[in-house]
Amino acid sequence: MIARAALCAAGILILGPAPLRAENVLRICDDAEDPMTLDPHRQFSEKNHTLVQQIFDGIVRFNPEGEIEPALAVSWHRISDTVMRFNLRKNVRFHNGESFDAESVQFSINRYLNPKTAFPAFGYIRSLKRVDIIDSHTIDLVTHTPDGLLMNRLAGFILIVPKAYYSKHSLEHLKRNPIGTGAFRFTRWQTGNRVELQGNSEYWVKGLPTIDKLVFEFLPYSEQVDALLAGKLDIITHVPGTRTLEVQQNPSTRIIKKPALFTMAANFNMNHPPLDDLRVRKAINLAVNVDDLIRYDIFGNGIAIGTLSLPGEPGNDPSIKPYPFDLKEAKRLMRKSGHEKGFTLRTLLKVNAERTGRILAKQLLKIGIHLDFTLMSDAELYASLKDRKLWDMAIYSCPDPMHHAHFIRSIFLDGKSPFSLTADPDVDSRIAKIESTIDEHERDELSRELDRLIHNKYLALPTYQRLGVVGLKNGVDFTPYKSGMPYLFSTRAATEKKHASP
Repeated sequence: MIARAALCAAGILILGPAPLRAENVLRICDDAEDPMTLDPHRQFSEKNHTLVQQIFDGIVRFNPEGEIEPALAVSWHRISDTVMRFNLRKNVRFHNGESFDAESVQFSINRYLNPKTAFPAFGYIRSLKRVDIIDSHTIDLVTHTPDGLLMNRLAGFILIVPKAYYSKHSLEHLKRNPIGTGAFRFTRWQTGNRVELQGNSEYWVKGLPTIDKLVFEFLPYSEQVDALLAGKLDIITHVPGTRTLEVQQNPSTRIIKKPALFTMAANFNMNHPPLDDLRVRKAINLAVNVDDLIRYDIFGNGIAIGTLSLPGEPGNDPSIKPYPFDLKEAKRLMRKSGHEKGFTLRTLLKVNAERTGRILAKQLLKIGIHLDFTLMSDAELYASLKDRKLWDMAIYSCPDPMHHAHFIRSIFLDGKSPFSLTADPDVDSRIAKIESTIDEHERDELSRELDRLIHNKYLALPTYQRLGVVGLKNGVDFTPYKSGMPYLFSTRAATEKKHASP
């Protein structure tokens, strides 16, 4: 582990791209609305995290293929089942001049764990107990129990902040004034419009970033493609299937597609009727024509799945096939369960899943199920799901920031998840066992067993794994990430051709 990490770190330094060029600006649209906050310890949203990870580094991170690589730690090894030792990078400074060291890591992790911080994804880091400082650039990270997914948690969630600055300022100040060690420094947030970042010329990776200025633009989904086609944007991270051909045929733009660790799914409130009945849950899954959903929702840019994990994730059971579309059997199950006349489900629907939800609603009407939608943003969804009794079902998108089958299943089904509608003791105990298993092969077999349980008991409504469809201005050199949450330090902007004066 140490040797591999050290080699990776060395490779990064040796192979760094050319230095910054003046007026090298990249404009990206990754979301339709402002982030909740630029304080990395108070957010838990795919789009929000993509933005803040440009400003902050973790001690480790994922590369585009989902492999863990060094960041502010250069090497690591396991001391015991509950202790991991990390050797930290030297000569790194935060954007305000503070030195990065072991105290920075200890302070940051303590801040994540402090209830007053209110980190929304606390359940995903609850195994962390403390950080012991060995010397100024060596730490031991101690967990409450053995944690086989510790490195995935660190790479997916943990970002490091400067101790003095974050100790001094209020939460309200830190919401809009972030300081990190990342490839980009925060310069300005125009609410409802954009966040502007400046390339960090003192970044610890030699030659990065490759752009001078990074601008996150916030535009309604309906306007994003038009802005790309008009040359006002360099990247949009999700091109709707309805407009993919238009972007491909435009002489100034192009499309990149890559399987993403990203899905649309629904979870059920199984604590009361009608979804406490397996026959009803099975009827719902059999009534959904996933092939048609993929065709009309994302215009073929997806892969049908039969559980809540994705192909390409460790712990996924590739033998599980999607549920068959069988409307006749679905209607029979509705009759057998006493619901021949159907019923209404109070359904939360995330804004970016609206198209998916409308198609699912139309399909489920064929067996008498009416979805009564309440449309919500990320932040609203999180707040509304706190009262599980209000809802029968929730439909929302979910990426996998941990790059393991564990994450999406736990989001939808773990009783401790802020997005779950049901606490099932059997599922919760299986999730806990997967987390605490250090041996990789044993852990992944336990994970596949959970996949089969979810499939056989119809514990959710899985749909598809989405292909990431990114729209780019010609000349932009961009590598998509499997998680859909890219680092942009090595992205190159298009260079404008300069014509000589007559």
